[in-house]
Amino acid sequence: QIVGELQAEKTHTENLLETTKSECTAQLKELDTQIGEMNDKQNEGARIESEASAIKSDATGTITSIESQGRKLLREWGAVNEECKKTILQLRNNVCGTKKLKQEVITIEAKQRKGERLEIADCSVSDFTPGECLNAEFAAMMSQRGIYDVSQLGGEVGPNMKHECGPGGGTQYYTREPVSPPKTPDYGAECPPLRLKTICNDFECPVQCQLGDWEGWSSCSKSCDGGMKRRVRPVDVYPQYGGEECDPTKQEETCDALACDRPCTLNDWSEWRACTRACERGIRWRSRTIKKPATGAGKCARTFSKARYHREYCNDIPCPAEVVCVATLDLLIGLDASGSMTEDGWKSQSAAMLSLLEKTKLDAKAGLQIGIAKFAWDITLVSPLTDDKKALVKAVKDMSYDGWTTNLGGLFRTMKGMLQFGRRDASSLCMTWTDGRPSYPSDVYDTTEGARELRPVCRVMVVTMRPAVPRELVLPWVSHPKSQNVLSVDDPLLMKEKINDVTTFYCAKIQRVSDYLMGQTTTEAPKE
Repeated sequence: QIVGELQAEKTHTENLLETTKSECTAQLKELDTQIGEMNDKQNEGARIESEASAIKSDATGTITSIESQGRKLLREWGAVNEECKKTILQLRNNVCGTKKLKQEVITIEAKQRKGERLEIADCSVSDFTPGECLNAEFAAMMSQRGIYDVSQLGGEVGPNMKHECGPGGGTQYYTREPVSPPKTPDYGAECPPLRLKTICNDFECPVQCQLGDWEGWSSCSKSCDGGMKRRVRPVDVYPQYGGEECDPTKQEETCDALACDRPCTLNDWSEWRACTRACERGIRWRSRTIKKPATGAGKCARTFSKARYHREYCNDIPCPAEVVCVATLDLLIGLDASGSMTEDGWKSQSAAMLSLLEKTKLDAKAGLQIGIAKFAWDITLVSPLTDDKKALVKAVKDMSYDGWTTNLGGLFRTMKGMLQFGRRDASSLCMTWTDGRPSYPSDVYDTTEGARELRPVCRVMVVTMRPAVPRELVLPWVSHPKSQNVLSVDDPLLMKEKINDVTTFYCAKIQRVSDYLMGQTTTEAPKE
């Protein structure tokens, strides 16, 4: 016994150590992953910063070059403009001097001829009126017809006739009209040209900015108390030659503005669970699960507090003396074949098992299926889930007593595997009969872990067959509510006579034997 307990303690310690190592390995792996992600983000940030710096440097160089060219062009334009003003002024002075000289010559000639003084007037014209800048081919076609003003066409100029921009330019005519004809035709100057042809809009067309689609939003910079999320979109085409500037390529929004210290939020109340027993007062309950967990210093009501858990008694009626279970149920039973059971206890347990089969409606469509396993050092599958009563009876009668340790953890894991062949439309119940504590190769810790793995897929019950097995030992193994899933029988030798109690203990839908044989109504727990 001492060696077994020491071995169990050693196994428990080794399991704890192994679990701790596993948790440490998982945490180290998670930290390595986070560090890798941070390094990737850092490298990506450095790359983006480098690219931005290069773009900025190129843009700065381009702007400097453009500014230098612009200043040079302004200086050249200023010099040409001043020269043009001087030339215009000189020409005007020459015209005025020529007019005066011509008038004086005519006057002298008239006096020599003893004639009257002649008043000489040159042809005067209006200022030039600029026409539309036209497509060169269209303008050439119009000039062949002697049309230089598009208003003569009697309509608006179409877009394909105009030249807005582009290399080579378009054609533009400046026209003017005579204001007064020349006087004294022999001496007055004829009208100057009334039409001037020039090149117009000889510059590159503006290139407008073109933006791509928005990328997805980034994750929020903070999980609470207000953070920022961002999204960007690329510039597919940059503006040139006076094109409109791009709209913003980055957007930011606030996110996760809720306080960091906030309580959890709960889902609505679930439906009432079915009553745990068909008679002798069972329990039904409903609960509220967590919808969003609490954060920071926020609080959340405990699982079995009044805010999250309601329960009430149900079916508080006496159980009939002899009953038959008629529930739609996949029932797995684990039989204790350990050394503490003894040969007599094993025979009594086997007889009780045969008696329980007599108190069940075996029917794969609308009744029970039963699977049986026995446990000692090894786990032995006595029968898989079946509704074949003859096969079950034969399997029970053929069982042999092992006599050794109590491998409860192995039993629970075997039951989980047996449920793979259960029915989808039937409830699952895993009931274990035992008279001892877990022992090598399964200690208390291993048994508790095995039960924890089994409970999500099966309602776990335990029938203890010795007073030496305390309820507090098995309570961590069974399903909720704990009090409804532990049944105490003082001795394995009493199991057969207590089998009616066992049946009403696990079965939520029963019939009196007499009614069952006559096909009468049933007593059952309320449905969910």
